[in-house]
Amino acid sequence: MLSPQEMRKLIPFMDTVHYLDNASVVPSSTRVWAAMEEYGQKYPLNYGVGEFPASVEAAAKVNEARAKLAKFINAKAPEEICFTKNTTEAINMVAYGGPWEAGDEIILTTVEHQSNIMPWLRLVQDRGVVVKFAQATKEGFVKPDAIRALVTPKTKLINVTYVSNIFGTITPVEEIGAIAREAGAFYMVDSAQAGGRLTMDVQKSGCDFMSICGRKSMMGPQGTGALYIKKELTPMLKPLDIGSRAGRLVDEKTMVLNEAPYKFEAGVLNTAGMIGLGVAVDTLAEIGTDNIQKRIAELTQYMIDGLLAIPEVELYGTHDAQKLAGVISWNVRGHSCSEIASRLGKEANVCVASGAQGALLAIRPLGVNGVVRSSVHYFTSKEDIDALLAGLKKILA
Repeated sequence: MLSPQEMRKLIPFMDTVHYLDNASVVPSSTRVWAAMEEYGQKYPLNYGVGEFPASVEAAAKVNEARAKLAKFINAKAPEEICFTKNTTEAINMVAYGGPWEAGDEIILTTVEHQSNIMPWLRLVQDRGVVVKFAQATKEGFVKPDAIRALVTPKTKLINVTYVSNIFGTITPVEEIGAIAREAGAFYMVDSAQAGGRLTMDVQKSGCDFMSICGRKSMMGPQGTGALYIKKELTPMLKPLDIGSRAGRLVDEKTMVLNEAPYKFEAGVLNTAGMIGLGVAVDTLAEIGTDNIQKRIAELTQYMIDGLLAIPEVELYGTHDAQKLAGVISWNVRGHSCSEIASRLGKEANVCVASGAQGALLAIRPLGVNGVVRSSVHYFTSKEDIDALLAGLKKILA
């Protein structure tokens, strides 16, 4: 197993800054870059095109990555993994490819990222669906009873985030999955902030769809993601895009779609990126999700305790890191979030995020327009957090 220190050495960028913006993007390791460089030097070709050895090797590496990701989330088959460029694309594939009709009710929560809200609001306009929001608690927790209270015979889909990108709170996805099954509704989980931090088990959660982000805590390359689709539902879902690789032309009037996952992957894949994502999954599996979660909880509690010791800091959400996945949000009284983030970067070499983070509905009950968000990962050091705390104290001195 890689220790946190060994993992950190595999990410050279971490030598240059105190990085606490892991909820935005996690820089990939040298293992990932090496795999992508090998692709570029030895088989820099399109996925699934060509019969000569180098092209066959490229396809085999992508297929291997697909199988690794399927195993990592406990999917039944690699064919249930459709590669995407990001989580947003995965969500849109379900929104625009699904059988949603006028009057169908879609249940979301108030701690969703806007990328898991906007596609459904567009369906309100385009198809006449009804979107309902389960109100999270002020600390950002999604309670199963809040979901259950919205269920009616018209409920067609329940769609929840696994981890809030504002509060870091963990949604009880298995309990909500049971509610969806009782209601006879489809069930989707947005794991953008969970992948690489928590166990992702599509069978235990009972989800029909799961959107996955490669570039965040999965530690994969930019421009990588995936959509899990339960195998028996793939015929139901229409492709978001259509073209080569998704199917073939028969004559002037007829085309035939390929089987999943290929019908959802029109055009040329980010071949190098998907190979890199497969290597990132290898690294996560080597460390072990339980070890990652334990380390993240320890670091998060250390960060929470340090921030609470600064009187000017207002910390949002729970102060119990065991209920979080390494993401917290806060503000400094008398200072804007953008000022704090900017000054921490310039004066303390500390990277944090600021603003609404695409989660207006989540921060609105807090009475603020934006937050400072700090987030850790397995390789984060206590020295990174100490630099944050020291930088804050210097700003406030």
